[in-house]
Amino acid sequence: EGKIILFIDELHTIVGAGKTDGAMDAGNILKPMLARGELHCIGATTLDEYRQYIEKDPALERRFQPVMVQEPTVEDTISILRGLKERYEVYHGVKIQDGALIAAATLSNRYITDRFLPDKAIDLVDEACAMVKTELDSMPAELDDLNHKITQLQIEQASLQKETDEMSKQRLAAIEKEMAELRDSFNSKKAQWENEKNAINKVQSLRAEVETTKAEIEKATRNGDYAKAGQLQYGK
Repeated sequence: EGKIILFIDELHTIVGAGKTDGAMDAGNILKPMLARGELHCIGATTLDEYRQYIEKDPALERRFQPVMVQEPTVEDTISILRGLKERYEVYHGVKIQDGALIAAATLSNRYITDRFLPDKAIDLVDEACAMVKTELDSMPAELDDLNHKITQLQIEQASLQKETDEMSKQRLAAIEKEMAELRDSFNSKKAQWENEKNAINKVQSLRAEVETTKAEIEKATRNGDYAKAGQLQYGK
């Protein structure tokens, strides 16, 4: 009915896609519909891949009007990252500082030369968020060190318990005292870490709920269901 525009990322992949003996590929299936105006389509590809695949099929090339889209500037990329910021915060459960977005756009443009903005900057932000999330879920280094010390003392304690000389008994008493202190410190720090994790998880859950509600409001508004949109916006 002319209300839908098909978008195909990596448009060049339709050339030869699905082609088997006696069957047409995706490009040849789309050509008649494009020629009759039954299908409105936008495709994205690189200049090299356009020349390698699309230009070699003149009939398919005629169905599209090339539009050159330049790589966004660093400033444009920063704006794009700011628009995506909330989604990545919700997905990874972390807080992203604006300075991190600026650094991702600036440094990726300077040092990653084999890729283009904004993809390389977005990937940097995504990877950094994933690393921070992993660190949040993992036991902090301080706790891990304490746990390692306790384990080492337990091994020494088990060995000394077999000894009967006075020096071994004194060392055993010192070890047990040190272990008690380390356990108290470990339990206290672990409780604090778990409380922080629970607080972060709670904030992440609330952010996810807000993001879901926003998406539902946008969907209801697009569908003309303003009553539902109002209920979602002001009722929650």
